Amino acid sequence: MDRDLFDTNKLTEQFLCCTPINTIDTFVSTQNTSCLIDLNEQKKILENTVNNNLNKKYPIKRSYQQAFLKLLMKKIEEEGGEIHDDIYSAYCYLISLSLNESNHFRHFLIDDKGSDYISVQESTNIISEGTTGLCSWQGALELSKWCTKNRNEFCGKVILELGCGVGLTGLCIIKKCSPKQYIFSDCHQTVLDMVSKNIKLNLLQNIEKVQIKPQLEIDRLKFQIKYNNTDVEVMELRWEDIKKYLTEHWIMPDIIIGADILYDTNSFHTLVLVLKALLSFNNRYAIIAGIIRNVDTFSQFLHLLELHDLSFEKCIVPEQTILIQ
Repeated sequence: MDRDLFDTNKLTEQFLCCTPINTIDTFVSTQNTSCLIDLNEQKKILENTVNNNLNKKYPIKRSYQQAFLKLLMKKIEEEGGEIHDDIYSAYCYLISLSLNESNHFRHFLIDDKGSDYISVQESTNIISEGTTGLCSWQGALELSKWCTKNRNEFCGKVILELGCGVGLTGLCIIKKCSPKQYIFSDCHQTVLDMVSKNIKLNLLQNIEKVQIKPQLEIDRLKFQIKYNNTDVEVMELRWEDIKKYLTEHWIMPDIIIGADILYDTNSFHTLVLVLKALLSFNNRYAIIAGIIRNVDTFSQFLHLLELHDLSFEKCIVPEQTILIQ
């Protein structure tokens, strides 16, 4: 077999962002697994996944790591191979640890060289403290990839993100698209705290590039730094307070974005009013990304846009190459 068919880099990328085990290319393919009988190949996989330095420093969910190694060992045995002792040791160590963890990390590759990742801390539970905003969702990943491919749209612009969650999309835009200002906004204090931690984690690695601004005096503004030429802000923004936001003389955003915010039909009316208020200024537009889980729910949102005379275009992105759960 041609060993080049086995893509260790792709496997690493999928492991670090916790791609569902049953969709990982290596494990669903019937062509690439014969090389798993090679003990050196097994060692290479282990070093690039569970023993990866990024995972050791900021570990992904332990239950995911256990499931990954368990399936890896199963695939090796199916090929008639002997399992490397280090894989056994790593698996035994993981099952000896408590799975009672409230938070974990995910790492998302944002360049083609396989070296630059966005790392986000998130809740282990999909719903935590009454919000779904403490987890990364597929729409945020797809929007991040779209923005990177269209980076000229964001260069030098002021961007407001509605319902920022843990910050995956915003961090990607800040690092790859060089906006003038990026405002992370949410209404949930725990989400604001989490996204602030993730900003520090990703943007304070090189202290020479970051300037922390003085103590804030404005209640709405929770955190503020300057990264390269981008002013980065974390702001509390309840959608029903949009008129108050506008009267506070904040800089008006050039682009409004949102990812995975179309799940609660009860919030659609308020969201549309927010968009209408922000888009009433000339040359502004919004980009809302999400996975269509319920066609009727999505259609209801589009209908509300039409009722409020907000024009829109639907853009279907290519089938995703990385799934997150």
